[in-house]
Amino acid sequence: MGLALASVLAMIGLFVAVIVVSFELLHGDRARERASSLEPVQLLGSEERVFNWARDRCSDDDIPDLPARAFRDSTGRVQLISSTFVNRRFVGSSLNRMAHQCRVTMASGNQPDPQLFNDREWLAAPYTIDGRTIFALVHNEYQGQQHPGRCPSNDYFQCWYNAVTLAVSYNSGNSFRDARPPPGHLVASAPYRYRPDGGTYGVFSPSNIVRKDDGYYYTLVATRRYRQQPLGACLLRTNTLADPSSWRAWNGSGFRVAMVSPYRPQLRSVSDRVCEPVSAQEIGGMHESLTYNTYLGKYLLVGVSADRIPGRRGLVYGIYYSASEDLIDWTQRKLIREAELPWTYECGDGGPVLYPSVLDPGSRSRNFETTGRRPYLYFTRNHYRNCTQTLNRDLIRVQVEFRK
Repeated sequence: MGLALASVLAMIGLFVAVIVVSFELLHGDRARERASSLEPVQLLGSEERVFNWARDRCSDDDIPDLPARAFRDSTGRVQLISSTFVNRRFVGSSLNRMAHQCRVTMASGNQPDPQLFNDREWLAAPYTIDGRTIFALVHNEYQGQQHPGRCPSNDYFQCWYNAVTLAVSYNSGNSFRDARPPPGHLVASAPYRYRPDGGTYGVFSPSNIVRKDDGYYYTLVATRRYRQQPLGACLLRTNTLADPSSWRAWNGSGFRVAMVSPYRPQLRSVSDRVCEPVSAQEIGGMHESLTYNTYLGKYLLVGVSADRIPGRRGLVYGIYYSASEDLIDWTQRKLIREAELPWTYECGDGGPVLYPSVLDPGSRSRNFETTGRRPYLYFTRNHYRNCTQTLNRDLIRVQVEFRK
């Protein structure tokens, strides 16, 4: 693997920094210490290494590059996905007994035409009803610098155009493909076309999917401030998982935003195609992990963030959580554990973390969309060499205990 790919993969993990730092710039001068109503979270026991890159990798670019997701397939196996744009999986009898497999379950399209939304593809949010047909929201990156003539600066961040698409497996997760021929697999896009050297914009990194009693399936996605699109975490829903065009985003009063391709002719005004982030002051850009916590009796959101905490000076970075009864109004985020993040790390021991999620081995949900009092917190730890980020990333978990 060349240095160019290593450089790109290292930068991919820093997108959350754009969300967090931008949020701080927008709100930092007005920020006040806000006490959260949530109780502290206790860490139970020591960290466990689920994936050891030095020992378990199938290739150098085999890294945990998104939050860990899991589901039970039709044969009773548990599958866990935390992959990059060459998608692989873990398989086992439970979350406590898993093995990493080298077989690629989905390769990326690598198409140079941005209007196809079919370049680099990360399986981000699988969901299955029967364990055989698995739908998966995809973090889909158009990387202009990978395609000749598409990025004059040859700068990844200047030519990063993102969207969410849909993939499907009809064989219990053994292989995935685009749910419809591109661009028919598009779920959500910014209302702006790709512009070479236009910067970083689009719709990023969907959370896992949860189903509410109203019959709809919900996910949170990250958006960056770009022209009329605000910064934050937007809530999308559908009642038809098989139809990528059926997802609608929250606009501040209802789910009426179809985030369709800007390449379609005769579109309505841009203002009708931007989403309104939920609870921006309370959760910032948190979007990584979404479950219903049966102990708290509320929806649980976990993500990386920063906040001003009473009794502490400056911003405190790390992994936070928030709770909600309706997925729209969230409590002020509460620190789970302080942690170095890639953009706060100054070189030393331990290594910064990213991509937190919570998974509960005891969940009765086929898609692990519920958690209890003592689930596991999963996250990716980055390892540096000579104070420089490398591809060496491990998937870690530690058990936590919520209180109320």
